[in-house]
Amino acid sequence: MGKLIGYIKQYIAFVKKEFNGYSKNVKIAIYVMLFFTAGFFVFGIQILFWGLGYTDMSNFYPFGQWIIGDLGLVGLGGGAFTTGFLLYIFRNDKLEPLISSTVLIGFLCYLFTFVFLVFDIGQPIRAFFIYMYPNWGPGLMPASMLTEVAWCLTFYFLILCVELTPVVLKHKVLDAIPVLKYIGHYLHRLMWIFAAGGTFLSFFHQGSLGGGMWDVMYGKASWFRAHHIYFFVVIILATAGGTAFMTLCAYVAGKVMKKEVVPKETFNSIAKVSGVMFVVYFAARLADVILMGTSWVPLFDRSYLSNLGGYYGLWMIVLEFIFIAGAIVLLLVKKFREDEKTFRLGIISGVMVMLTTKLHVVLNGSSVPNFPWKDFIGYNPTIQEWFIMLGGLSIMALIYMWFVKYTPLFPHVEQHGHHEGEAKAAE
Repeated sequence: MGKLIGYIKQYIAFVKKEFNGYSKNVKIAIYVMLFFTAGFFVFGIQILFWGLGYTDMSNFYPFGQWIIGDLGLVGLGGGAFTTGFLLYIFRNDKLEPLISSTVLIGFLCYLFTFVFLVFDIGQPIRAFFIYMYPNWGPGLMPASMLTEVAWCLTFYFLILCVELTPVVLKHKVLDAIPVLKYIGHYLHRLMWIFAAGGTFLSFFHQGSLGGGMWDVMYGKASWFRAHHIYFFVVIILATAGGTAFMTLCAYVAGKVMKKEVVPKETFNSIAKVSGVMFVVYFAARLADVILMGTSWVPLFDRSYLSNLGGYYGLWMIVLEFIFIAGAIVLLLVKKFREDEKTFRLGIISGVMVMLTTKLHVVLNGSSVPNFPWKDFIGYNPTIQEWFIMLGGLSIMALIYMWFVKYTPLFPHVEQHGHHEGEAKAAE
């Protein structure tokens, strides 16, 4: 018992020492995240044991606030498969310093997609039904979009677990064990296979969860698209907005650490990829809006603009295209991309495109009445929904901080610091 108390005291002293090493602003941020994390567990237990009556869900809004987190995290996590595909298949070696960070972010995004789904489905004890009793159609084709989404999400998440393993095994304690060091090295050599498989799986579930799940709803004038172009639109957005998010996370990590975590040429390379994909996304999204206005919404004897009322209407579409324009200009024009301030605005604009798009799909689509003579409906998330959403994001941020501090997530930091040490010694 005395030894146990001693270990606890040592651990507490270690935590205090580590915490005191942070700056004042980082300490405040950690306090805020711990506050939301505590709320996540308290209200999470309440939702799981007492049901979805503590949310604002209804027959009009059957998804709730968490589905926005699911769609947003999956879309932003799409930057992981894009970066891995460019590095391991197209051999863009400039992205090597960023790959460990992108794999971790992709892992966290998909992990908390499952976490939010646990709350969203209402009866998590039946979550295994999607695997035990999948709704397959003839010829092994899924008759349910949810079946395809769940299976693709699961398989890609398992691939991310494998891709993350070498990063974890690079920890100085684990790296000292010869067997684990060999396993990590061998997995790294096979990573191109997992990158290709992950891209294949992510391609389908990005399209099905972000687009196909909505445009097949022929009873909703705000979602239905007979051409299913939206399936491909969201795939393009995942490559554009996801890479911007991966860049933003690494950029923020560098600012917090006050170090160069990634070479400037790496940032320039991935920012250029993101900018090019936003050009493609702009063309695809514009075509989608035009076809909705001229072909598909009129099938319901309504106009496209009539679906853009309520709280989440026309202004969200306009805001989305403003952010698209900002991302294209600031990430593709060389002088803007190489200037830190405009570069920062560019990647933030790219992330905001993803957020505004997902908000518009869920909130506006659900708010549009099925009949034109009825009023638009609003959604007011309860405190339980806010704490579960923000608490989940806070846990993601804390895990990412832990990896940055205790694993070689950014190898460039060690190399850069080593070279600086050599230069000082030479002086």
